[in-house]
Amino acid sequence: MEKELQKKMADYQRFGFILLAVSTFFYLGLVLPVEDKNFIQSITLGIASLTCLGFTALMYNVVRKCKVQLQEITK
Repeated sequence: MEKELQKKMADYQRFGFILLAVSTFFYLGLVLPVEDKNFIQSITLGIASLTCLGFTALMYNVVRKCKVQLQEITK
């Protein structure tokens, strides 16, 4: 059970880090000036960035819950 929780925590931390990196690229696409970018594309990039940040927070919330479970098991 402990090893499963540790593996789960590591996976969710990786997912969170990857989503944070993707969110950064979306944000860079939003703030860097591009000649052909219109308002709809800017809104789409902003929403995509915020969505990835939301999922990142969700992943790290799951990691926090797994840590609490792991601490309860090891007591």
